[in-house]
Amino acid sequence: MKKIVFAVFILCVGKAYAQETREVNSTIKKVTVYTRGAQIESEANLVLTPGRLTLKFTGLSPYIKKESIRVTGNGSFTILNVQQQTDYINELDKNTEIANLKNEYTETQYKIEDEEVRIKIMQKKLDFLDANKDITGKEQAVNPETFKTLNNLYGDNVEFLNLEILKRQRVISDYKKELDKLNNQIISLNTSGNLPSGTIVLTIDAKQNKNTAILFSYLVDNASWYPSYDIRFNGTDKPLAVSYKATINQNTGVDWKNVRIALSTAKTDLSAQIPEFSPYYLQFYNPVVLALQGRVAGIQVMEDSAPGTSEQVKVRGINSYNRDYSPLYVVDGEPISDISALSPDDIAEMKVLKDASATAIYGNRAANGVILVTTKKGREESSAPPVVITKRETSNEYEVDELQTIQSNNTPVTVNFKESQLQAEFDYQSLPANAENVFLIAKIPEWYKAEFINGESNIYLENTYVGQTTINTEEFSDTLELSFGIDNNISIKREKVSAFSESRIIGSNKKETLGYKISIRNNKSYPVSAEVIDQIPVSNQKDIQVEILEISGGVLDSESGKLSWNVKLNPNESKELIIKYSVKYPKDKRVVLE
Repeated sequence: MKKIVFAVFILCVGKAYAQETREVNSTIKKVTVYTRGAQIESEANLVLTPGRLTLKFTGLSPYIKKESIRVTGNGSFTILNVQQQTDYINELDKNTEIANLKNEYTETQYKIEDEEVRIKIMQKKLDFLDANKDITGKEQAVNPETFKTLNNLYGDNVEFLNLEILKRQRVISDYKKELDKLNNQIISLNTSGNLPSGTIVLTIDAKQNKNTAILFSYLVDNASWYPSYDIRFNGTDKPLAVSYKATINQNTGVDWKNVRIALSTAKTDLSAQIPEFSPYYLQFYNPVVLALQGRVAGIQVMEDSAPGTSEQVKVRGINSYNRDYSPLYVVDGEPISDISALSPDDIAEMKVLKDASATAIYGNRAANGVILVTTKKGREESSAPPVVITKRETSNEYEVDELQTIQSNNTPVTVNFKESQLQAEFDYQSLPANAENVFLIAKIPEWYKAEFINGESNIYLENTYVGQTTINTEEFSDTLELSFGIDNNISIKREKVSAFSESRIIGSNKKETLGYKISIRNNKSYPVSAEVIDQIPVSNQKDIQVEILEISGGVLDSESGKLSWNVKLNPNESKELIIKYSVKYPKDKRVVLE
C-alpha cells in the first residue's frame, strides 16, 4: 500500500514539474529599416497556464543577431531564458511568390496530361474508323443510299477528330511555353535554394491562466534603404514642394506583409562597447592639433624634424611625393588652407573626405584630402520646415503612413514617407557666350536644416521633368542652388557687333577692338530679375594689354575676367548690354582673341 502511495506521489510531483513545449506562430507588426539591416518587431498571442513553459517562435529570418533579441510581456510571466536557434529541418521558402509559382507549374503539368489523354482517346477512335471503313463484305452488296450515309458518317467523324487533335496539340504547345516561363522565374528567384528557419526559444514561468500578448524584436541583416527626392517648382511666389522617398530592399528570408515601416538613419554596425582607456600625453599647445587629434578618425599628425617647425596634419591613405601633406580645410562650406586661427571651442563637427570623393567635389585642391569643419555658428536654428517624425539623440527616424508589403526577393520598393515645403529665393542666370538660354535657379538658404540625407533628387518645373541632381550633405554650404532648367519665356541673344570691331597698327604693336551686344527680353506677365554672366579676356603677359572700353555698368572681376550684370526686367521689357574692349600686342605675334 505504501509503495502505491509513494508511486502516486512521484507521478504527481513529476507532473507538477513537467515542462511543456509549444510552437507559437507570430506576426510581424513593425519593421524599422536602417541603411544597413532592419529591426523586426513581432507579436504572438496565446493562453498561458501556470508553470514552466518553453515557447518556440518559428518561421523567423535565419539572419537574426542573437545579441539583439528583446522580449516583453504584460507581467503575467517571468522570463527565465532566451535562446536563438536555426532550424534546418523546417526550411523557409525564399518567399511566397516561389511557392505560388511552384503550384502554378504543377497545375500546368496536370493540364498537359489531361490534353494528352484526350488526344490518345481521339486517336483510338480514328484507328477504329480506319479499321472498319470497309463495311461491305466481299459478297454482300450495299444499296447506294446506305453507302452514302455511311460514307458521310465516316468522313464527318474523321474530319472532326483530326481538327480536335490539332487544336489540343496547339493547346499543349502553349502550356509547354508557360512551363518554360514558370521554370525560368522559379530559377531566378531561388538561385540559392531554400533557407533554414530562424527560431527563438523562450523559457518562462507563468503565474496564472491568462490570454497573453508576447512582443519580441531582433535585428537582421540583408535589408537596407536609401533616400531620394522629388523637388518641384510651382511658381516664384510659392515654396518648393519636396517629396521624400525611400527605396527599400530586403532579402531576409521572410516577407513583410502589411507592416508598419519606419526608416532610420542610425548606424547598426557601430559597436555599443564602451571605448578602452588610453593615456593622455601632454604636448605643446597647437590649436590645429588640439582640434583634430583624437576627434577626427582618419588623420594623423606628423612631427617635422626641422627644429622650431610645427606639426603637419596628414589624411591617412594619402601618398604625397613631396613634404607637403597639408589637406584642404572647408569651414562652413568655405575652402581655406589653414585653420590655426580657429578656436577649437568653436568647432561643432569635423569629417574627412579623401580620394575620389574629395576631388569630385573640390577638384585638384583636394589631392591631399579634405577636412570638413562645421562651426557652432553654422548650426544655428533656421525657419526651414521640419520633416522628421522622431528625432533621437544620434539619429532620425521617419514613419511611413500606410502599411507596406515588401517581399524577400531584393526587389526595390519605393515609398513616399514625407511631403514638405522649402522656402527659396528664385533667380534667373544665363551665360550667353556658352548657351543662349536663361535658366531658372532656386536658392535655398540653410537647406541642410530640412534634414536631407545624401541622395539623388528629381527636379521638376511644374509638371515637366527637368533632370537629376545629387544632394551631398558633406558640402555644408549656407545656400543650396538648384537649376530648374531653361525658361523659354525669357529670351537672350549674344552677337558680335561689326561696327565696334577694328584692327590697326600703332608703331610696333597691333591693337584690335572687339564688341558684343547681349539682348535680353522678358516675355512673362510679371517682372523678373536675371543674372547675366560674360567675360573679358585676362592677360598674364606684359606684352599683351587689355583695355576695357564699355561694359554697360557690369561688375568685373579683374583677376578672373568674370563680368556680370543683375538685370531687372518688367513684363515684355527688353534691354541691351554692350561689351567692348581692345587688346594690344606686338604686331609680329599672333593672339587668339575669340
